[in-house]
Amino acid sequence: MLLRVLQFLFWLFLLRLLVRAVTRAFADDAAQRRRTASGPARREVRAPEDLVLDRVCRTYVPRSRALAARVDGREEHFCSAACRDKALAAIPRAS
Repeated sequence: MLLRVLQFLFWLFLLRLLVRAVTRAFADDAAQRRRTASGPARREVRAPEDLVLDRVCRTYVPRSRALAARVDGREEHFCSAACRDKALAAIPRAS
């Protein structure tokens, strides 16, 4: 009885391996057909973005996300509105 159960489990295991191999072969074949039909698969490569220094809190921020303001005639970049407001408030105003 035990021998028959072990034989059954062995054949079941072999059948499972066979199904996996066939499934994987068809999936790889389908993926290959998609790649050749639409050209080679390409990943989008973006250039690294410049970082700018926030002079108030001394953190680096990507230029696209930084807030810009004119301070003393030059463009400064800030990580947040709070840092920008702090820098603008520290500028002595001519009266």
